[in-house]
Amino acid sequence: MKYQVQDFCRCMEALAPLELALEWDNVGLQIGHPDQEVSRVLVTLTVTMDVVERAIEEDVDLVIAHHPVIFKPLRQLRTDEPGGALLAALLQHDLAVYVAHTNLDQAEEGLNHWLARDLKLQDQRVLIPFQDGPAGLGRVGNIEPMTLGALAKHVERLWGYPVRIVGQEMHEIARVAVVGGSGGDFVHQAKKAGADVLITGDVSYHDAMDARSLDLAVLDAGHFGTERIVTAELQRYLAQHFGADVDILEDNSGSPFVF
Repeated sequence: MKYQVQDFCRCMEALAPLELALEWDNVGLQIGHPDQEVSRVLVTLTVTMDVVERAIEEDVDLVIAHHPVIFKPLRQLRTDEPGGALLAALLQHDLAVYVAHTNLDQAEEGLNHWLARDLKLQDQRVLIPFQDGPAGLGRVGNIEPMTLGALAKHVERLWGYPVRIVGQEMHEIARVAVVGGSGGDFVHQAKKAGADVLITGDVSYHDAMDARSLDLAVLDAGHFGTERIVTAELQRYLAQHFGADVDILEDNSGSPFVF
């Protein structure tokens, strides 16, 4: 059976409806034609030139990414600059790009659902509901009590990424809030939800100071560390829907940081 880009758009939007995206975001089909045929897909977190080169080498038709390749309105398209060169390569090689970003973050069974499942949160609920429905940002729930230090080590093993700790390592943790990606702004919501700790990424100095003033522990597991689960989960989801008719490849490009 032959599939088109629009078939993948519908499949992705069944998982992560476009209306769930935050107003500042840019999601959906960003490059390509809905009628373009697809026989091979590459799932990635971020569309980099390395990802594009792999897609070209492996005859990929469609790249599905978490981070937008076009985020702000384009005022110019300079192919002598990295962003312009990337877009030019995608267009030159007829590579379509579909993006699921904050709509996937807020989806009922999207990024934060997967993180909560990994953490085995019990009696969980959405941290910041979207229009009082089952979707929304973050999750909060209970775990078997353990120290903050033990939880940090568990998260490092679970997601394979270094964790920074805000709080006392011997403090007992029983209730956890988790927000994938950049969630340092949500310390107040985590505290209000009764969490002992917020697990997220991109925690700033001021976020950490706010958390300390609230007596809330924080584990900064990294933007990449809390989102890397996306590629494997989307690869599995798409393979279930398109079966053997389409090759679904997973890009495991690592964090730009070296530890």
